[in-house]
Amino acid sequence: MALATYSVVRTGDKWTVKYDKQNYGSYKTQQEAVDNAIKTAYRVGEQGHDAKVLVQGIDNRLRVEWVYGKSPDPKV
Repeated sequence: MALATYSVVRTGDKWTVKYDKQNYGSYKTQQEAVDNAIKTAYRVGEQGHDAKVLVQGIDNRLRVEWVYGKSPDPKV
């Protein structure tokens, strides 16, 4: 099964969630984008897919923030 990877990245002065080379949403804060990415990844995981969320750090590198089945369930 394919891994669904959601990446939270900074775009100008906003944060967005990238999935499958597309940008989704425009958030004022990183935390808002992370929360939405995790909720989406959780729903995908509940449908039987592997899912994870990556977050861009201040060094521009992506780090794992959340993994379906290994991280606490979000408050959906």
